[in-house]
Amino acid sequence: MPKVTPTRVRKQVGVNPIAQAVARELMRKSIVDQKIQLYLTEEGESCVEFCAPIRMLFHALIATATLDPKVKSDTYEVKIIRGSISAIDQMIADNSYRRINTVSLETGLDCAYELVGKVNSELFNREWNRLAGGV
Repeated sequence: MPKVTPTRVRKQVGVNPIAQAVARELMRKSIVDQKIQLYLTEEGESCVEFCAPIRMLFHALIATATLDPKVKSDTYEVKIIRGSISAIDQMIADNSYRRINTVSLETGLDCAYELVGKVNSELFNREWNRLAGGV
């Protein structure tokens, strides 16, 4: 499974509609790859490498939803993602994958998949870059 590494997003993605569509599809593909990885990972296996980018995505989406007037911070998707963060935080702290958390993480990733298409691209890019160590 390819490793997903958080990277900075170029400014043009926030303003160019074609670049936005390409970036959304790449993010969605990454989400699907992460969902597959959940089911390929064994109980107790080291998981920081693939959980950290999921956690970053979740936090970027929650921050964006809070700032985006067309997406509220109390939507179903945001609430589910907040719950998934608790599970992923515990696994990252222990660096140990827990199969019992698979459904929570998969549901969070499903909500992230939907939310990526709803949030303002410029706001999302700003939050993603901030979390990736950028601006």
